[in-house]
Amino acid sequence: MIIRVILLFILATNFAFIFGQTTLVTEGTTVKNTVSETWEGVNIPRRVPTLFTYKNNSITSSNNSGYMLQAGDEAPLSSNNNLDGEVITGNKLNWNGVNNSSVITHGLFAGYNINSLVKYNYLENVPYGIIFKSGTDAGVNMTFTSGGCAYNVLKNGKFAGRVKGINGVKFYNNTFYSGDGSGWYLLLITENMDRTHPAPSTGTKVFNNIFYSTIQIPMIKIESASLTNFESDYNVYWCSAGEPTFNIDGVTLSWTQWKARGYDAHSVIVNPDFINSTDLVPGARLDYGKNLGTEWQTGLSTTATWVAGSSPATSNQNGTWQVGARIYDLNMSEF
Repeated sequence: MIIRVILLFILATNFAFIFGQTTLVTEGTTVKNTVSETWEGVNIPRRVPTLFTYKNNSITSSNNSGYMLQAGDEAPLSSNNNLDGEVITGNKLNWNGVNNSSVITHGLFAGYNINSLVKYNYLENVPYGIIFKSGTDAGVNMTFTSGGCAYNVLKNGKFAGRVKGINGVKFYNNTFYSGDGSGWYLLLITENMDRTHPAPSTGTKVFNNIFYSTIQIPMIKIESASLTNFESDYNVYWCSAGEPTFNIDGVTLSWTQWKARGYDAHSVIVNPDFINSTDLVPGARLDYGKNLGTEWQTGLSTTATWVAGSSPATSNQNGTWQVGARIYDLNMSEF
């Protein structure tokens, strides 16, 4: 399978020199990394503009730094934007290392590209979950005009989602779960402080997600400058250790204080009663969502599993839109 992927890329790259763009599809591969220190991960070639799809693959590792899937850049480079519109779907990333304060392993990394579609993935124990990043030293960010992060299941780790110096990223119908006691926050939205003149991440949209934690960490942590055109609503929050909290500029806000800022007016604090902590299927329909249109109507089935080479089962939204990544069929109210 690996030889086939490499051969297809070589042929497509030669074609690109003539027509200006290549196509790369990586599908059905299984990667098991045994490096415990720094690993560059599955590092996607991006020296030319590429229509890239990473579909139904499996990555297992225990590296304490580096990446698991490196589908983008860390800084302004000539390869920036060469994976614009990349599709990363149906993959399983499983991290088996020991999570401590020194671990900085990036899971699904899509830096310095726009309009990425990250959908139907399952990340288990990945320290740094799904990361979108951009920003120049002059303070200019990239801006998403399509795509986003939808219907993913992210279990444990230091954070599930990260927006760092990039605008317009959508987080729709994800299940964010922190149950191992190592979480810092579930969703982090800031400027890219690595640049000389960083610019805030504006226009992030957060709808129809489940935020669940067994310890009292911020569900969303954001800088005030990044609140421009920020929207968060129709989510379900639950913290088994107390009321959900949030954080702006390092200051902890209660649920009441967060809502008083104008966020999550229609969101609720409800225990999703997951049937177990592996599948993270709610015990019953969670009809608290907002209709996000036909582009986003297909979610993961309650029976979806992740096997390399096969797509996880899906189910369409029906009736009132449900929150989270798993969607119950119309005639299936509970197990």
